[in-house]
Amino acid sequence: MKSQPYHIVRNSKIHGKGVFAKGPIRKGTKIIEYTGDIISMDDADDIGIQTVDGHSHTMLFTIDDERVINGNTGGDAKYINHSCSPNCETVLYGDKVFIEALRSIPKGEELTYDYHLVVEEKITDKILKEFACFCGSPNCRGSQIDPETLKKAATKKAKKEEKKRKKKEEKAAKKAEKLKKKEAKKLKKLKEKNGSGVLKPKKDKKDKKKKKNKVEVN
Repeated sequence: MKSQPYHIVRNSKIHGKGVFAKGPIRKGTKIIEYTGDIISMDDADDIGIQTVDGHSHTMLFTIDDERVINGNTGGDAKYINHSCSPNCETVLYGDKVFIEALRSIPKGEELTYDYHLVVEEKITDKILKEFACFCGSPNCRGSQIDPETLKKAATKKAKKEEKKRKKKEEKAAKKAEKLKKKEAKKLKKLKEKNGSGVLKPKKDKKDKKKKKNKVEVN
């Protein structure tokens, strides 16, 4: 990398502080190294995820299954924000992680890369809100969480909803069948009482009396 930095840190429209191109940057350029103390996964878990104004973010970068770079003790790369349509990517060289340009970047443009966050806990509405994305890209998926993780969570939720729907339909069907049997039983009793399935209307007492007093004239 050249001695003069390619970047400058200032306030970002995406979130908090951001890193911006100090001058034009060519595609494939190693812009900045993600630095910090290399710690264990257990130590990383103790540090955890920081939440500011209801928005969660992390400055921990995983090297492998056992080691993590603690960006909190490192340089400016920790301020690079997430984007669903990034202009940079992270590349691992041994134990070192560099942020490289995916395309030519003009002076003043904010540097971003896709965090592809993997969340171990259940993806709830609360988690989605905590890791919401504000990149403003037309292709924004609305989250910093890895697309595959979101896809699995959505599939699991859809299966759960389908199971719930079927259970509701089965319950409604059983209720309808029970009501049908009840009506059939009621109709059977009426048939036994009246000798048919048709109810016989009661005769009016006045009409009956009139019939008795009626005299036929030949």
